[in-house]
Amino acid sequence: MTALDDLVDDMAGLLDAPCTLEDPDFRLIGFSGQGRAGVVDEVRRHSILERGSTPEVREWFLAHGIHEATGPVRTPADPARGIAARLCIPARHLGRVHGYFWLLEDEHPIGVEHWGEAARIAEAAASLLGLVERRQARRDANYREAVEGHGGAAAHSALELASAAGLDVRDPVACVLVHRPDLGGQLASRSTRSGLVWVREDNVVCAAVVHADLIRSATTLPTTLAALGLGRRLSSLDDSTWVGVGPVVSGLAELAASRTGARVALRVARASERGTVVEWGGLGPLGLLGVARDDDLARTLLTPRLRRFLDEAPGALVETARVYLDEAGSVARAAGRLSVHRQTVYHRLAQIEHLTGCDLSTGEGRLRLHLALRLAPYLG
Repeated sequence: MTALDDLVDDMAGLLDAPCTLEDPDFRLIGFSGQGRAGVVDEVRRHSILERGSTPEVREWFLAHGIHEATGPVRTPADPARGIAARLCIPARHLGRVHGYFWLLEDEHPIGVEHWGEAARIAEAAASLLGLVERRQARRDANYREAVEGHGGAAAHSALELASAAGLDVRDPVACVLVHRPDLGGQLASRSTRSGLVWVREDNVVCAAVVHADLIRSATTLPTTLAALGLGRRLSSLDDSTWVGVGPVVSGLAELAASRTGARVALRVARASERGTVVEWGGLGPLGLLGVARDDDLARTLLTPRLRRFLDEAPGALVETARVYLDEAGSVARAAGRLSVHRQTVYHRLAQIEHLTGCDLSTGEGRLRLHLALRLAPYLG
């Protein structure tokens, strides 16, 4: 249990009411079921299950002046919206709101006699949230320096990341990139876990620098998220999640190489169905996306005839080319997969050779066409 969880429990116990703590964007930080039994509403249920509130609910509460308030604010019930009466206590420190405590009220409103102590708990939470936000910003900066910097500064940043994760700088690690809604806003308040440190890669993607042992057997979305400490599963989030797993490297000094692989893997994952996890080791020729610029690859692999074939040829020809090459040039196996006669495959291959200019009787011709088929979807 984190210090923030303790403060949520303290607030619930002090005011004898179910309590949630949310950040300024109404994302859930913690909750407590202590206090009056049977007091619940749809907004609290949604906040706990979905880890946040809807935009409509946020606007409704903000319209009651909670962001500007310097002390507790009562908000009325709105049965049509599934909202029970509440006491909102802004978690404010040094003039800035870091979150909101929400306490449900029943027919007996929460008395004012403990509001002073409640305000002190809220300020302590705000101070702690400010501290963890600054800590997260420092981790983000260290990650950026470790993967993009050079020399002593990069080495020092790698050392700080290792310390944050409870790692030795020489431990085998991997970079795992996760595209998941709202994850970046939750990192600062997440519990620290040995062997793992979270950072923000950009506005929509977070990076986990993780000891190799933690993800060695993680291959599916559920096992990967569990290995990364994201065990609370929500289908609404899983349906908008993609993961790229970089190669294991022998220490944080080589983290940049793992991050490069993870970026390529995530790029491939995003072009796949939702909930896809792609590992660098399984990319095969798609790994070329990480060692050359897209325009260089396109210029090298996609001749005008090949590009026209991919853009304009009938789907049956493109699929025949793909299956034939995936089956190592076996006409018999390709015919079986396509459910057509072998003579049909021979006829289509002759058309493919004519349109692409690739001699499929040679290894070089088959390789060029196969690479074009695999890489073209990522090259624009």
